[in-house]
Amino acid sequence: MNKIVLFIVVLQSVLLGMAQCPIVPHPTVYKETGGSLMLGDPISIQSEGCPSTIQTILVDRLNKQFKLNSSLSTGKSVVQFKQLYNVPKDFYSILIEDKITISYSSDASCFYAVNSLLQLIQVDQQNAFVQKCFIQDQPRFQWRGLHLDVSRHFFTVDEVKKYIDLMSYYKFNTFHWHLTDDQGWRIEIKKFPKLTEIGAFRDSTVNNHYSTTPRTYTVEKYGGYYTQEEIREVVKYASERYINVVPEIEMPGHSRAAIAAYPELSCTGEKLGVPGLWGVFDDIFCTHESNFDFIKQVLDEVIVLFPSEYIHIGGDEAPKNRWKKCKKCQANIRENGLKDEHELQSFFIRKIDAYLTSKGRKLIGWDEILEGGLSPNAAVMSWRGFEGGVEAAKQHHYAVMSPGSHCYFDHYQSTNPTEPLAIGGFTSLEKVYNFEPIPPSLSDQDQHYILGGQANVWTEYIPTFKQVEYMTYPRALALAQVLWSNTKPTYDQFEKSVVDFQIKFLERLDVNFSRAFAYPQLKSSKTPKGIKIKIDNTQGKSRNSIERKLDGWQFSAKQDFSSSDSIELSRTANEIHYHQLIVSNDQLSRPMEFNVVQHPSIGVDISYVTPPSEQYNEGKELTLVDGVIGGLPWKGNEWVGFREKDITIMVSLPEKKSIQGIELNFLSDLGSWIHQPQSMEISLSKNGKKWKSMPTYSWNDPTLSKGELLQKRLIVNKKAIQLKLTIHAKKAIEEGSPGEGNIPWTFMDELVIF
Repeated sequence: MNKIVLFIVVLQSVLLGMAQCPIVPHPTVYKETGGSLMLGDPISIQSEGCPSTIQTILVDRLNKQFKLNSSLSTGKSVVQFKQLYNVPKDFYSILIEDKITISYSSDASCFYAVNSLLQLIQVDQQNAFVQKCFIQDQPRFQWRGLHLDVSRHFFTVDEVKKYIDLMSYYKFNTFHWHLTDDQGWRIEIKKFPKLTEIGAFRDSTVNNHYSTTPRTYTVEKYGGYYTQEEIREVVKYASERYINVVPEIEMPGHSRAAIAAYPELSCTGEKLGVPGLWGVFDDIFCTHESNFDFIKQVLDEVIVLFPSEYIHIGGDEAPKNRWKKCKKCQANIRENGLKDEHELQSFFIRKIDAYLTSKGRKLIGWDEILEGGLSPNAAVMSWRGFEGGVEAAKQHHYAVMSPGSHCYFDHYQSTNPTEPLAIGGFTSLEKVYNFEPIPPSLSDQDQHYILGGQANVWTEYIPTFKQVEYMTYPRALALAQVLWSNTKPTYDQFEKSVVDFQIKFLERLDVNFSRAFAYPQLKSSKTPKGIKIKIDNTQGKSRNSIERKLDGWQFSAKQDFSSSDSIELSRTANEIHYHQLIVSNDQLSRPMEFNVVQHPSIGVDISYVTPPSEQYNEGKELTLVDGVIGGLPWKGNEWVGFREKDITIMVSLPEKKSIQGIELNFLSDLGSWIHQPQSMEISLSKNGKKWKSMPTYSWNDPTLSKGELLQKRLIVNKKAIQLKLTIHAKKAIEEGSPGEGNIPWTFMDELVIF
C-alpha cells in the first residue's frame, strides 16, 4: 500500500510539473530546479558545437521576437552546445542553471532544442528570463505533418514560408504541399508550359458554400503558380528548419486544370476550362499510354525539385464514368486481364509506383489507392477514417493517419454561430488533442507501419492567409503534442499552457490564431422533464451576461450568468417555442447567439441500435432531441451521421401518450457524399414488449442535388411509450455522383414527436 501511495504522489508531481511547462509539445521530462536566469543584453551564443544555420536562426529569432541583442561568441557564452553519441535518434536535453547547455544527438534535435528554449523565454516588463530547469525529450513519430492546399486558393512564397516557419516552432517535420487540383495547377513544368499558362488560372470562383442555391460566381481571373526557382527557394527554406517538403501531384482524378491545358489528357479530348466550382469532376486522366509518358515527364521535373523520399500522387475521388465509355481504357482492362475500372485505377497507380521506385523514390497516396489492390511499394495516407491505414499496416505497407474526424482543419472549430464559413464538420481543439494515430486493433508488429499523422488544410473556403492561420492555430499545437510525445498532459493542462504561454508566443509571431476554444459553449443535459442548458466557459476567467428571448419577445434577462447557472426547458404538450440566447462577456468581440427549439420530445431517451460515426456524433444520444436544429451550411456538431445501409434507433418516452406524428430532419449534400435515405419504418409499443409496425414510408426526391434540408413529417395517430425507427439508406452512391460505389452518409437531426 505504501508503494501505491508513493507512486500516486510521484505521478501527481510529474503531472504538476507538466502543467507548469510553457513548451508545446510538452517534453518527456520537465523539471524546474528553482529560480530563474535573467537574459541580459547582449546574449552570447557559442559559435561552435551546432550547425551554422541553427545558430543563424536562433540569433534571428531572439532579436526579432524578444528584441534581445544576441550574437555569436567564440569565448564564454550564455548558450552552449554539446553533441551526444549513443543516445536515441533526435534526442536532446536542456539544462538551465547559470548558463544554458543544449545537448543533442542530431542536427534536427539541436534545432528542436533551440525552439524549446525560445518557448521558455518569458518577458516581464523590460526583462527577459527563463526558469531554471532540466529537460529531456525525443519524438514519438517520424511523420509529423501539416498540409496546405494552394490549388483552391493561392498563397505567396512569403506566406508559404511563414506557414513553414510556424511549423518549425512546434517540431513538425513534414510539409505536404498540395500543388495541383481541379481548380489550379501551381507548379511550373518547363516541358509543358501550358500547365501554368492555362491551368494556373480560372475565370470565376463560386461564392458562398458549394451547397448554396442558387449558385453565384465572382467572375474574374484568379490564380498563380510557383516558378521552379521559387520551389527551390521554399524547399531550401524548409530544409534549414528540418522540414521535409512532400509535393502532391494529383492523379488520375482532380486533374481538370491539367486537362484544361492539354485536352488530349482526358478520355474525350473535349476542351474544358479550369473550373471555378468545388467538388469532384468526371473528367480525369485517361489511361492511354501517351498519358503515362506525360506524367513521367512531369514527375521527372518534380523529382529534381523535391529531394523528398515520398512523392504524393493523390489517387482519391476519381470517378470512373469516362473510363467506362472510353475505348482506350476498356482496351487496357481487356489487355491486362483486369476485372473492372477499380482494378484499372490500381493498374494506373502501379505503373506510377514502378516509375517512382526506378527513380529511387516512394509513392504515397490517399486511401483510395487501396481499391483494386495496393501497389507493391506504396504508402497510404488514411483520410476516410482509420480503416485505410489499418488495412495498409496489416498488409505491411507504411501509413500516415490523417482522418477527417480529427485532422481536417477546414472544419468548424467551435459552435459559435459567428465562425467564418467552412466546408462543414466540427473539429474542436479538444477533439484534435484526443487523436490517437495508432488504433487499438493493430498488433504490436503492425503498429510499426504507422509512420505518424498529419492535419490537412483544404482551402475551398479559406481565401486568405490570415484565415489559414485562424483555421490552423491553435489546433496545430494540439496535433504537435499528439505526434511528438509518448505521454501527454491532460487536456486541461495542455489548454492552460496554451492560455498562459502560447497565446503570447503566437502574438509575438503575429499569428491570426483563433480564440474559439475559449469561447462560451452551450452545453445541454437531460432532466426528467426535458433539458437543462448551461453556458460553459472553458477558462472560467469571465462571466456571462445572458439575454433570453422567446419567439422573438424578450421575457427575462440575467446578468452575471456563471457556469453553475442553467436554463431549463421542459417538454411541451404539442407547441413549439423558439428561444434565442444572446451571450456577452469580455472574451467576445461581439455577442454570441444560440437558437434553441422547445418541443414535445425534447430530452427524451434515445438509444442507437446502429452506432453512429464517431466523427459525427458530438452530442451523443442527446443530439436528436437537444433543441438545436441542424442548418446550412452544416456543422458536424449539429447532426448525427451514419455510414450504414440500415440504421435503427430506439426512442423511449417518459410515459405512454397519444402520438399524432413525428418529424425528422435529414441533410442532402452530394458533394460531401451525404444523401437522403430511401425509406423509413416505424414500429410502436405500448409496453416495450409487443410491437406494431406502421406502413413503410418511402421517398426519393430527385431535386435534392446540392446542400438541402429534407424534413419528413409522418402521421401516426397511435398510442405508444416506445418507438423504433429503421432508416434505409441507399446501398451505394449512384454512378456519376461524388463517391460513386461507396455507402453514402446519412445525416439526421432533431426528432419531434407530437
